[in-house]
Amino acid sequence: MAGLTEIERGRSEASHTVLAPTDVEPYLDPQPHTPFPLRYAFYLLGEVRGKTVLDFGCGSGENVAPLLARGAKVLAVDLSQELIELARQRLTITKQDGDCRFIVGSAYEIPLPDGTVDVIFCSSLLHHLTIPRAMAEMKRLLKPGGVAIVKEPVRFSKTFAAARSLFPAKEDISENEHPLTKAELAQVKEGWVASGERSFRLPLVPLLEKLLAQKSKLKIWHIDGWILKNFGILEHFATVRVLRLEKAQ
Repeated sequence: MAGLTEIERGRSEASHTVLAPTDVEPYLDPQPHTPFPLRYAFYLLGEVRGKTVLDFGCGSGENVAPLLARGAKVLAVDLSQELIELARQRLTITKQDGDCRFIVGSAYEIPLPDGTVDVIFCSSLLHHLTIPRAMAEMKRLLKPGGVAIVKEPVRFSKTFAAARSLFPAKEDISENEHPLTKAELAQVKEGWVASGERSFRLPLVPLLEKLLAQKSKLKIWHIDGWILKNFGILEHFATVRVLRLEKAQ
């Protein structure tokens, strides 16, 4: 079955999204050793008070309120008009004040001038896109010395990739969507100064999450973090990668 276009996928995602207020507390001062990839991405964000941060592919807006709570001026961009509308609604029910502008636009041609933003926050977007085009657009938008925080699904293990292909794909998967390979992650980093890179979520984590109660789910993430910290060879099998990229001066 052919995948959906990105417009169709956004519309499908919006139709299935149940809005709830965003809990910003975990993202205000996350620690470097956190076992949770999104919290680690917010740790890498650093001090953004008064800075312009682009939420690159904001989806239904889960990260907008935490960015505002950190004092950033937020530009939230997504290709889907439906998801942008949900992001507006989510921010309203979260009751988070701040300077935020929502923009409908392609990740390849965002309607903003060159050198507009200090920081780009890019969570789970690049694996939908043509990486060189997306990275070029990020560089265009960033000021000299600006940084991009990237969190993406990855799959380096050919064994696990083959095993995963035996299971049916999600119905709302887009036409180019797939976890990044090692070569594609190298494309993401090409021409940037990369730092703070960490791996998260061994393949058993999502399976155990489905089987265990909420309190036990948190324990699984802590165990996952401990294993990856102490047995670095297993990073090859991790399914999420988070890193900080700096644009050259």
